[in-house]
Amino acid sequence: MSAFTERETLWGALAAPWDLIIIGGGITGASVLREATRAGLKALLVEQRDFAWGTSSRSSKLVHGGLRYLANGDVPLVRQSIRERQRLLAEGNGLVQPLDFMLASHPREGGKHWQGRAGIFVYELLTGRWPRGNHATAQLRELEPSLVQEEGLIGVPYDEAWVDDARLVLRILREGVAAGGSALNHVRVTGLLREDGRVTGVELMDTVGQRSATVRARAVVNATGVWADSVRAHLSAAPKLRPLRGSHLVFSSQRFPLAHGISFRHPRGDRFVCVMPWEDSTLVGTTDLDHHPSLDQEPSISSEEVAYLLEAVESRFPALKLTLDDVVSCYAGVRPVISSGASDPSKESREHLVLKEEGLVTVTGGKLTTCRAIAHDALRALRRQIPELASLEPEGPFLGTPPSLEDAPLSPKARMRLQGRYGADAPALVAMARPGELESVPGTSTLWAELRWAARNENVVHLDDLLLRRVRLGLLLPRGGEAHLSAIRTLCQQELGWDDARWESEARAYLTLWRTHYALPEQPRLPAGGELLPAQLEKAPERPRLRLATSQSSLVRLQTVNLQGGPVHYADYGGSGPTLVMLHGLGGCYLNWLPAAPLLTKHARVLALDLIGFGRTPMAGRSVGVASQQQMLQHFLTEVVGGPAVLVGNSWGGLVALAHAAQAPETTAGLVLVSPAQPPPRGTRLDPVQAARLVLHTMPGVGEYIVWRDGKRSGARGLFMDLLTLGCADVRRVPQEVVEENTALLAERMERMPLGHSASYLRATRSMILTLLGRNRFESWVRGVRAPTLLVHGRQDRLVPVASSEALAALRPDWSFEPMDDIGHVPQMEDASRFVERMTRWMDKSLYGRRPALSTGEESPQLIAGLATR
Repeated sequence: MSAFTERETLWGALAAPWDLIIIGGGITGASVLREATRAGLKALLVEQRDFAWGTSSRSSKLVHGGLRYLANGDVPLVRQSIRERQRLLAEGNGLVQPLDFMLASHPREGGKHWQGRAGIFVYELLTGRWPRGNHATAQLRELEPSLVQEEGLIGVPYDEAWVDDARLVLRILREGVAAGGSALNHVRVTGLLREDGRVTGVELMDTVGQRSATVRARAVVNATGVWADSVRAHLSAAPKLRPLRGSHLVFSSQRFPLAHGISFRHPRGDRFVCVMPWEDSTLVGTTDLDHHPSLDQEPSISSEEVAYLLEAVESRFPALKLTLDDVVSCYAGVRPVISSGASDPSKESREHLVLKEEGLVTVTGGKLTTCRAIAHDALRALRRQIPELASLEPEGPFLGTPPSLEDAPLSPKARMRLQGRYGADAPALVAMARPGELESVPGTSTLWAELRWAARNENVVHLDDLLLRRVRLGLLLPRGGEAHLSAIRTLCQQELGWDDARWESEARAYLTLWRTHYALPEQPRLPAGGELLPAQLEKAPERPRLRLATSQSSLVRLQTVNLQGGPVHYADYGGSGPTLVMLHGLGGCYLNWLPAAPLLTKHARVLALDLIGFGRTPMAGRSVGVASQQQMLQHFLTEVVGGPAVLVGNSWGGLVALAHAAQAPETTAGLVLVSPAQPPPRGTRLDPVQAARLVLHTMPGVGEYIVWRDGKRSGARGLFMDLLTLGCADVRRVPQEVVEENTALLAERMERMPLGHSASYLRATRSMILTLLGRNRFESWVRGVRAPTLLVHGRQDRLVPVASSEALAALRPDWSFEPMDDIGHVPQMEDASRFVERMTRWMDKSLYGRRPALSTGEESPQLIAGLATR
């Protein structure tokens, strides 16, 4: 009998009386169904979307022992979690698999370091084993070579387990159905039936067949997880839940190899982040945020969560140089957490709750690990209504013993996989496989036969049911497995009973769903089977053009372009011929080039790129370290500029430009370093008074900048003027339109960005400082530059002493060095005409071997022709 025929037969039998109706097809509802059937009950489970659609397919994939709950002194919960984990490991071998974990910790964490070690010591004792010795730094280097090699870092080992959470739900459900239960997905409860003040049934709507039914039962269990309050609202009950979103990034195991799970404190707080091997990938998670969107909408990771998780990865695995380009997929789930009113979401208890209201039993909260125990607590509350439940053994078996597959033509790993995921169905799955279908889908351990089996037997209604929950190809493969859709169609279309039009519709809907909710936020949508081409770059609506108050009236267009990883903002000042890409410092934005850029448009096309500062780039979720900004610049040059360019970088922008010129010479036609961030020469140091001002005024960042001057808050303009005063010899030389435009962008940033400029600024500052402390890295970049280079430095620079550039010029005597008297840190703003004159003279002489132009107004046709052919 096909899954469709079974569904029709079951729908026709709904009118008969039932012992128990379970609302919700996640891990809790499935477990209640399984245990109810052990007591011999006639039980029906209904799920409004797909089985495991909600939290139960979006978890951290851990069957964990509850180590974190020791911090709250909840020893009974930890004991129960450890006991239930051991049960699942024993009964679900192949589906639930042990995983060696360790806490990466450093003594500089102080009391928290010792608290973590003590917690794991107690945790290991609760598991029934004597704690193992810690891994010292040298051992860590051998066990996980990509982990940051920091003297004093230790790894504290402990036991955990991982699971395919959706497959665990499906196996429990199928065993419950095999024992006499019934289950329907894509069936919504639209109302509760009540008689004499007690809930006696439900009103159902089939969202597939658009039909309704009334179903009665001796008892009803509300196991809808985060939707529990929505069902209770039919009884006018007060809400109990606090929906919290947890999000994860998925990397391929080839790009992010791990042999252990590793937990560590996030660099910006005490919250733990975990990285762990799962399936053929590596997971990074999780976040813990209040979730405000409608629960009926598919949850998505936010750009701020991406930034948070990627920052954690970069802090502990810097050698891998992971970027957003390495993220295969991401996912978000909403947890049903019982609200206690705690200000910090992470402080809320993860205990489960069982309520009985007008005969309706609600069970919610808790963890995947303790699903069996939670189900027993829910059924215990029904013993008065259903006396047969008294016979249910609280410590009986949970999962059935799968048949042997010894005679199947499978590897031991594949045999264990099928037994664990499919239990009693495993032999039938193998028998149904056609030639070649017991081989794995490339890049995964999933067998082609699993798709055929699921399409025929596992109640697949939509394509995302198949690819996101029956098998996990939507998480494990780039672009959700789009490259394999043709093969999947050949395998599954007939099994699903879909005609060509239905398949095409389902494929479109699935890809739209994946790009919206399982790809990184704000990523460009790639054409099927193709790479992103310059002609396909999606432009955001332009901001109004600004007319510059300069001697040569000009228009500047503020543009947004979607690159790999998110939107990048830049200013297009116009011009034609060769391209100059201007990069600003940490305290600025693309408008910092307002005074100089229009003068340069006489000689070239001028673009000013927003790295970090008062504008809105970096890309959503992207880290703002030197390496990641260099990668963003590479995307910009290849996808927007389309060829080599002269890079002009001020301060931090100069450091990024220098790194790029050394590592990507093919896109660097020339290099202009303007007061670049660089290590001070040996024997010199930054003036301590200026350093103190730098930390006080700029380190907290825009989002936290509060300075009171004469009883008034200085706001955006005050911060911008402070930064100029700090770096410039004479702030009065900066044109007012530059001040006003930067102030406007700064104020917008302060109001609009949830993550705040603060975190971006601090991360960028940290990256710059760490780069400059590692002199060898900086000097290797300097020696690696092959493009003609101009070094400009204002002699009144109070941030980077001119002695630094003098030392840099001595290291590379082939570079042109132009110190400028009476000018500070930003020559392009203080004296734009003189800066442009020096720069164009160098371009004519050093890049193209022609005599210097007589003035900045003289046309340079040879310069344009020369760079255009590079």
